[in-house]
Amino acid sequence: MDRSSSSGNDRVPDPNGIRRSLLRDAVFLKLLENVLRGVYRRGQRLRLDDIARDMQVSRTPVREALVPLESLRLVSVQRYVGVMVAPWSVGQMVERLRVARAMIADPAPGCQGVDEPFDAHVLRSCMTEAGALVELGAWYLRRRGAIVSADWLAAQRAVLDTFFTDDVAVANGIDAVVGRRARVQQVERAAAAAERGQLDLCASELLGLAEDLIALPDRFRSAA
Repeated sequence: MDRSSSSGNDRVPDPNGIRRSLLRDAVFLKLLENVLRGVYRRGQRLRLDDIARDMQVSRTPVREALVPLESLRLVSVQRYVGVMVAPWSVGQMVERLRVARAMIADPAPGCQGVDEPFDAHVLRSCMTEAGALVELGAWYLRRRGAIVSADWLAAQRAVLDTFFTDDVAVANGIDAVVGRRARVQQVERAAAAAERGQLDLCASELLGLAEDLIALPDRFRSAA
């Protein structure tokens, strides 16, 4: 554990002494899951004090965690009102995938491609095939020189990866288990192609994966 002797403003008042950046990330992921699962309802006002108390942290990591949530358009910070859960929809999640598919299908190079070998170990941190799509897609776009597109796609990693986990998907009426084996195989083929530097083959697999994920909400509704 990091128990550095920094100034009082930087020190985290947490009993475990967790480094603030890690605490912020943990709070962000929990808030993200709560929003996507519907624990926090659309239009609900969020009170920082309540969140901090529930998560047993100070207000600082909560405020910091709200910044990426707002950039993902899942909450809005309004003056004199506070933090409100945005009226997001399943359709908006699908639209993120449509944009990703379009970027991969037709990269818009703005500079020379980055000669960066693909490290399949990064996929171990992905919870779902959607997370793997983002990791592989961002790598592919960097190789093609579409750095701006790669950065945008990489920023969608947390929200898409979380949305397609089983519990969150079920909460949104989606059965993410159906067809998973085929999607996992697409990820494996795309990763293998990436490791060999076969960009066209990698892109082809990613486009197929994106199509399957886009179709998932309409084709496979959860019984719940």
